[in-house]
Amino acid sequence: MQPTDNFEQKKVDPRVYLGIIVFRWKLIVVCFLYCLLGGVGYLEFAPKQYGTLAQIMLYRDPSTTIESQNYHWQQSQTHLALLQSEGFKARVAEKLSALWLPRLGGDPRALLPEFIVRRVVGQGITLTLSVNNTHPAYARAFLRLAIKDFQTQRELVKQASYGSASEILEEELARIKDQIRAAEDEVIEYQRVNQMEYVQAKGQLELGYLNMLVTRQQQLSTEKWMLEVQYPRLKGQSAEVLRNALAMTRDTGRVGSMNDGSGSSTEGGGGGTNVFMSTSSAAVMERRDNKENAEAGQGWQSLRVQLARLEQQKKELAAFMQPENPKLRAMDDEIAALTKELKLHADLEYANIKERASAIDIQLDALEEAQRRWRNSYLMASKKGSDLRHLQMAVQRLETMYAALYSRLNDLRVEREIKAEHFSVLEPVRTGEEPAWPDPFKIIIAAIVGGIGSGLALAMLAYFFDDKVQSVTDVEATIGVPFLGGVPFWVHSDLVGRVRPIVSEEHRSGAAEAYRALRTNVLAAVEKAGKKVILVTSADSKEGKTLTSLNLALMIAKTGKKVLLLDMDLRRGVLHKSFELERTPGIVDAMNDHQPLSRVVQATRHENLWFASAGSIEKNTSELLHSTDLEAFLGEVTGQYDYLVLDSAPVLRVTDTVILAACPLVCVIYVAHANRTSKPVIRYSLDMLGDVHVIGMIVNSIEMHRISSLYYAYQYPNYAYYSYAYRYGYNYDLYDEHGRRVAQGPFMATRRAVTKWFRRTFMSVG
Repeated sequence: MQPTDNFEQKKVDPRVYLGIIVFRWKLIVVCFLYCLLGGVGYLEFAPKQYGTLAQIMLYRDPSTTIESQNYHWQQSQTHLALLQSEGFKARVAEKLSALWLPRLGGDPRALLPEFIVRRVVGQGITLTLSVNNTHPAYARAFLRLAIKDFQTQRELVKQASYGSASEILEEELARIKDQIRAAEDEVIEYQRVNQMEYVQAKGQLELGYLNMLVTRQQQLSTEKWMLEVQYPRLKGQSAEVLRNALAMTRDTGRVGSMNDGSGSSTEGGGGGTNVFMSTSSAAVMERRDNKENAEAGQGWQSLRVQLARLEQQKKELAAFMQPENPKLRAMDDEIAALTKELKLHADLEYANIKERASAIDIQLDALEEAQRRWRNSYLMASKKGSDLRHLQMAVQRLETMYAALYSRLNDLRVEREIKAEHFSVLEPVRTGEEPAWPDPFKIIIAAIVGGIGSGLALAMLAYFFDDKVQSVTDVEATIGVPFLGGVPFWVHSDLVGRVRPIVSEEHRSGAAEAYRALRTNVLAAVEKAGKKVILVTSADSKEGKTLTSLNLALMIAKTGKKVLLLDMDLRRGVLHKSFELERTPGIVDAMNDHQPLSRVVQATRHENLWFASAGSIEKNTSELLHSTDLEAFLGEVTGQYDYLVLDSAPVLRVTDTVILAACPLVCVIYVAHANRTSKPVIRYSLDMLGDVHVIGMIVNSIEMHRISSLYYAYQYPNYAYYSYAYRYGYNYDLYDEHGRRVAQGPFMATRRAVTKWFRRTFMSVG
């Protein structure tokens, strides 16, 4: 008893809810009508309340408008709170109680009507006052007195607010003034203790020194980088080249420092000092380097002149002297000595460059330390300056607050003197001619919404709490039995309440199509099970199992198969009446007499269909079945027929079916009545059958004549095509002898097209 493999339970599908609405439309309509009737009754019998209205306005004279107070004045929360307070309504009602309480029947609650205050968007403060009451005269009196009392209370509140606001502002101004004085004293004391004039001057000098040190550091770093780049190419050069390279490297660094100093600082005059100091240092260094270069140049120049003269003299003497001449050899020795001396000077200059680089490293470390010390000193001075600025900013904030509060206090005094706020009644008290409540539109809309909503809610609850078999999901997922098909409840002619061969007597209706679809599924399931004996049963009586057995056997016989129909409801069998045959002799008689089953088989007027009735009435049929070898009893005829269809008793009524289902030759088909048989009952009856081979379930008596077939076309999709044939009157008279459809009117054609589109669009099940 496993669900079919290709079944997939859908978690959410709008068609389920559409089916619920269609199936339970009566409940929705009843709820809708009750709510609508309740709304109409409320409109008819509810006491009428008439609306009394008035409109007041508070505004300022434009010529006396104070800009700083305009926004504050426009806020209407104070006026709304005064009018909407329970104390205000109670005070007005108390003033009217002496005159109106006897007229209102002596009920104190009638003195407190529904009082509504609404703010109207516009210039000034415009308020609409309304009272809904069953006594229009009292409502008008209440509203007039409320306006007068509001005006009186407004003046009292305004005067009290002016006085309290003035006191608060004056106290706040005095407090802020004391804070300003204390803050100014703190600024002066801070300047005195920390000697801020000296600190600021010292900070400017320290900034200048830092700029000079940074400039010198950049110069030396540049010179060192250039020397490191030139090391490989200066190796082996003459002293003059080395001296010039070193001089040009120094000149490059000094040019950078002079440019930096010229625009390095402009704060507090420190920039001019830095420029002077940088320029002076560069000039001193330039004069010193020029002097050294001149002295070195004079020595190298004399040596180079001597070397050139000797080489010239040697060239002149070599023209007429032999190379072995002592004079030429002496000149060669002197030339070699001068060349060696020049090379020695070059080596010294190269070593001087490396020493220069080492000296620059030492100088850079010293500059870094000097910068760190000057930087710490400068940061301390800057921190003191920042603290002083914070103190001065606090003084400025207090002064700004003092100025704003003083302006507000001055405006408040001016406003109190000129009395610029005015009160006016824009619309006098009046009562509408039509009742304000109950509102027919609102009541009817509420009744419609409530009726439809409650109906839908009850329909959903009824669906979810209904344990009856309603859909394929109930059969396969909940019960766990494969679904074989569904059979509509036929109401044509005289079929109701009688077990008749529908498929032969009503072959022109949709009944034949329904059982054809059912026959196809049943035969496929039986072939898969590998058996020939089909036992049709149900949980309880009046489920439609006998009708299903009869018509299923007839439909199988129409395929040319030999079918034997057995009435195995041995206590209350009635199938013999459907064939107009006698009950005896039958199956009970064959069992009692130990005769073969073939002795009681009778032919019917239907081709390929034979029948065996229940036989004589037997009280102890369970004992009879136990004492009979059912496998041998049924096996005796299984070779003579293609299929055996057994109509058995309900499982929950007697134990006969349990005994029959245990026979190894039998496969079981279960029949359930749609929307009547409960799922717990079916599960219980299946448990009673035990471990038998249930090939599937047939859902019987789908009442498509009572509601639209859309719900069942979704719930039982495998017979949706013939449900259309039943619902819309399809029969074979619509076709001619050649199989062509007889032409119908335009209305019927349009109706069929719309119905086909709706089913294809909304009722498809994939």
